[in-house]
Amino acid sequence: MQIQNGTPRLSATDLVGYLNCRHVTQLEHAAARGELSRPKFFDPALEALWERGKQHELAYVDHLRAQGLSCVVVEGVDVSDEAVAQTIAAMRAGVDVIVQGALRGGSWAGRADILQRVDTPSDLGDWSYEAADTKLARETKGGTVLQLCLYSELIGEVQGTMPIFASVIPPWTDFAPERYRLADFAAYHRQVKQGLLGAIGTDKPAQTYPEPTSNCDICNWSTRCDKQRRDDDHLCLVAGISSMQIAELKDHDITTATALAELPLPLPWKPERGSKESLTRVREQARIQLESRASGELRYELLAPVAGFGLNCLPEPCEGDVFLDFEGDSFVGQHGLEYLLGFHFREKGEPQYRGLWALDRAGEKAAFETFIDFVLERKKVFPQLHVYHYGGYEPGALKRLMGRYGTREDELDSLLRGLVFVDLLSVVRHSLRAGVESYSIKKLEPLYGYVRDASLPDANLALNRLQVNLELNDAAGILPEDKQTVEAYNRDDCVSTEALRDWLEAERAKLLSRGLEVTRPEPGESGPSEGLSEWLERIMPLIEQLTADVPVDPQERSAEQHARWLLANLLEWHRREEKATWWEYFRLSDLSADELIDERAGLAGLTFLETVGGTAKCPIDRYSFPVQEADIRAGKGLRVWIGVEKGPR
Repeated sequence: MQIQNGTPRLSATDLVGYLNCRHVTQLEHAAARGELSRPKFFDPALEALWERGKQHELAYVDHLRAQGLSCVVVEGVDVSDEAVAQTIAAMRAGVDVIVQGALRGGSWAGRADILQRVDTPSDLGDWSYEAADTKLARETKGGTVLQLCLYSELIGEVQGTMPIFASVIPPWTDFAPERYRLADFAAYHRQVKQGLLGAIGTDKPAQTYPEPTSNCDICNWSTRCDKQRRDDDHLCLVAGISSMQIAELKDHDITTATALAELPLPLPWKPERGSKESLTRVREQARIQLESRASGELRYELLAPVAGFGLNCLPEPCEGDVFLDFEGDSFVGQHGLEYLLGFHFREKGEPQYRGLWALDRAGEKAAFETFIDFVLERKKVFPQLHVYHYGGYEPGALKRLMGRYGTREDELDSLLRGLVFVDLLSVVRHSLRAGVESYSIKKLEPLYGYVRDASLPDANLALNRLQVNLELNDAAGILPEDKQTVEAYNRDDCVSTEALRDWLEAERAKLLSRGLEVTRPEPGESGPSEGLSEWLERIMPLIEQLTADVPVDPQERSAEQHARWLLANLLEWHRREEKATWWEYFRLSDLSADELIDERAGLAGLTFLETVGGTAKCPIDRYSFPVQEADIRAGKGLRVWIGVEKGPR
């Protein structure tokens, strides 16, 4: 955003910024007026993202050139008079493709990735132009469509007629465009534009506040906004609080973490959103954070044991236990890459660590198979072993890898059915309350005295550099010292997970010494059913024959090899698809009522009201539930009901 001779000069970036965060618009406007200095902001990950986007654009241009289309590249990045004139000249000449076309009209200007000629008459002649954006996102967002609407409007001013369509060129689709009819979005585009112009169109703009959004991670102003929220003791600093709870509290003039910590209990009102229990939970979290801040030391308190949750989910420690942690990057290739699978264990009491590196698809598959085979072999010696991890990423990654490569499916299923994986984050959340703003394992390490060998700032820099190389398809350029630092960081995560497990066991012993009942979880099942075993015996030889010489990386396969790979995977397709449904079912089943309140995939706090029809065997019951954010919409059927407080069944 700029102001020239008293007139604002706006870009598509300003339009998308206003859509994402009203406060960033006010900051940019103040900077344009000279009242603030724009902060310097450098993020290696964002630089890598920009470079990958540039490569995607260049690849698409090469694709168009290969079709015999003429191309003109408008050099530079500014929307200068020269660049605009060059763009208009190319449009009037009827060039097939104009790359980085510079467009300007009124207060608006921008650089469109691609202007492509189409056979629709305009003031230019028997042709006109449409805008296309080369985007790395796998799903097109509203901001991208708004950008295309703006570019199309500016194109229309040059050629005398508004384009009918605009396109997004997503990655990994052989450059197949996603076409959008602009008339479908015109009203929304006008509304957002008018909102932006209204926000900056007065001498005294409306006061906005830097409420946290998903855009904060990539915003130049994020440091300034974070400082303001901390200075103001914003509610978002309370660990685990949701936007819905913040809105509920603000309706009752509770606007700071301190005010929340001092809120009387029981709550003096009935919440319109969520439940009293969930608000009580965040109130207590605010209290212990305030106590930790005041005392200068990290405080914690154990929660009353609840059957099926918390310390009741800790299995008996076993000499063969394994502690797992992944390092992955979702921006590598089409599906992301789990580039380091690390695990810590003990042999005859001595600590051991293995870091399985995977810098390509073949390595990723091999690392996954090696780990599953290691655990299964170890279970023969230690049948009661468990694999501990912190958070849901690790089992989720294992499931993705199993599905991606169609290997070790039944071995992983056996481990999942056997409840071998233990999520210590879930144990922590349901067993204690700590004075931290985030329940990441690094924030909790002062509780159990773990000191890392790897410096976190050094590790973050090494992680960024390594991931940039992977995202730019330059694994050979990874520095050996960066690999060593990242591996040391991963080892720390694994060893810290063991230290946390041991500390939780000690806290469990304290509860037992006080006479409280804390149980161990029941063992899970293992082994496939007899019918499944017979089916696998029939199809596995055929799958192996079909895929014997097929490369792991799809980019390295011939058309015939890829066809055989698809045919082999069709044999297990239906059973593999069913697994995702059951995984989601068990994930929701494992959540507490408080967690379900914040879970959009389900409803929590259901209370039976009455039976309103049906039959004795299949009654139709009516329930009430507190207001909560959910993905359930009218016309969608309820498949599973969880969190019923009372009812006839």
